[in-house]
Amino acid sequence: MTKKEKIFEKFENNPESLKYNELEFVLKNLWFEKINAKWSHVKFKNKILQSDIIIPIHNNDCKSFYKKQTYKILKNNSLI
Repeated sequence: MTKKEKIFEKFENNPESLKYNELEFVLKNLWFEKINAKWSHVKFKNKILQSDIIIPIHNNDCKSFYKKQTYKILKNNSLI
């Protein structure tokens, strides 16, 4: 199993367990473009989605809520 497959499996089974850099890896592999927003926020854009995913980053991580929310958005839009 490759690193990419392991991270995606971890994301599908327990999105809260991901670190921010792994979440960013997942989004970039799903054709999201990372855009630095104001202060400690990061925005991810994708042409398929109507809205952006905005994640606040503190100490190189984000809260579990944002990880679960990102998973739900991707699942509901059939991106994973």
